[in-house]
Amino acid sequence: MSDVSSELYLPKEIFIFDTTMRDGEQTPGISFTVNEKKIIAEQLAKLGVDVIEAGMPLVSKGEENAIREIVKLGLNSEICALARTNLKEVDLAIDCGVNRVHIFIATSDLHMKEKLKMTREQVLNSAVEAVRYAKEHGLKVEFSSEDATRSDLNFLKEINGEVVKAGADVINIPDTVGCTTPRAYAYLVKQLMGVVKSDTIISVHTHDDFGLSVANALAAVEMGARQVHVTVNGIGERAGNASLEETVMSLIALYGIKTNIKTEHIFETSKLIENLSGIKIPPNKSIVGENAFRHKSGIHAHAVLVNPQTYEPITPETIGIKRSEQDIALSSIVIGKHTGRHSLKAKLDSYGYIYSDEQLEEIMEKIKKLGDKGKNVTDLDLQAIADDIIGRVSEEEQYLKLKEFMVVTGLNITPTATVRIQVGEEEKLVSDLGVGPVDAACNALQKAVKAFGEMSLVEYNLEAITGGTEALGFVTVKIKDNKDRLYTARAANEDIVSASVQALINAVNRKLAFDRNQDRSNSTS
Repeated sequence: MSDVSSELYLPKEIFIFDTTMRDGEQTPGISFTVNEKKIIAEQLAKLGVDVIEAGMPLVSKGEENAIREIVKLGLNSEICALARTNLKEVDLAIDCGVNRVHIFIATSDLHMKEKLKMTREQVLNSAVEAVRYAKEHGLKVEFSSEDATRSDLNFLKEINGEVVKAGADVINIPDTVGCTTPRAYAYLVKQLMGVVKSDTIISVHTHDDFGLSVANALAAVEMGARQVHVTVNGIGERAGNASLEETVMSLIALYGIKTNIKTEHIFETSKLIENLSGIKIPPNKSIVGENAFRHKSGIHAHAVLVNPQTYEPITPETIGIKRSEQDIALSSIVIGKHTGRHSLKAKLDSYGYIYSDEQLEEIMEKIKKLGDKGKNVTDLDLQAIADDIIGRVSEEEQYLKLKEFMVVTGLNITPTATVRIQVGEEEKLVSDLGVGPVDAACNALQKAVKAFGEMSLVEYNLEAITGGTEALGFVTVKIKDNKDRLYTARAANEDIVSASVQALINAVNRKLAFDRNQDRSNSTS
């Protein structure tokens, strides 16, 4: 690597700009509540992220309120808000109290003609005016040329040179539709390095449409880029963004570049986002997938036992998985109704879960109930239960609470469901029919809750966690509201109808929490 490094322009340190709560939340099915965003922000600050993009205030009053709440946390990380080159939007960011504003406007001929209906001159003037305005109000300014990789290079140089003169501190180069290659992206960065001040930070924002987001970001770093935009687990619009864990560990382990990331918190951060987003980490996911440090081949396994470096480029301890503790947790601690608090805590910690005392007690109670029924709780069962409970909205945001339900079904019997549910302060008892037990329960819920009637079930997935008739059912649902917003939720239960009903209620609670947050923001604005 030393011979190759001599031909590169590697910076000594890279700043990590996390956009999990902004670009990451644009993933279909993800909708973080205000409380969840605060939890994520605190975890990202603990991880050592330099800049947290908390959202775009213009999107909704709820989004604006979430940004304000995150600012109030007083975190060590810079808090950033996104705005177009519109002075009213910049004002919204200023009013939220953020440290940095991320201003963007499209610069490709395609976007300017088809989307903005603006000339190059109009785009240039709008960008300069917004950057200058933000600087005059004391904000650190990052400027993005949306769709930069499909923009005319000369115009890209011109507009970025002008916004730097207007005071931009950071120039971000988005590969908005993930359509460039590492070599082309590196060339683009090198070209823009020649038109900005030496103290201006060049930043990159990459998408994974062709699976090149991390490779492109690293190629940009090789040419001197000093900041990278990432999301935890690579979540994001379409195919997602450059993943934080892959980008950071590549910078540290492959290039020897310093970051402020405390890598021992990577795994727990990844698990937190998995739980709150409802998007499972694939087993073969780099760095944080469950197979990342597993070895099946006899030759590999033997060598790893002698010296882990033989087949592991990094150790699991680097990202917060302590091998010895993990082995003890996975092999020695058996989960059941006699499990103590400390044993359960050690087991959950080994998987990287972040949970409250109340959630720990709820998980323990669920395990004891299963044990009383004679169920043998496996490690996979435990993870399903934890994913269900930790992934729910907070207690104060649970507007709907399932009290009890009954389903009658069988041969030549029309499935009928009766549901008793608490809706706010009111309790409702309703019944309805369906083509199956789950459908009947859904119809009964729809009768009980007006908001559910405005939503449709677009995806239903049932997974039997372990084999046998006593297998725990793990249900994932996606529901869509009348504004085409998607909400994902999960639930685990030994009875699949119960799991289905609870998953639906969890999803509706997410929708209602989102709506109520907007209502509160409207009443205080």
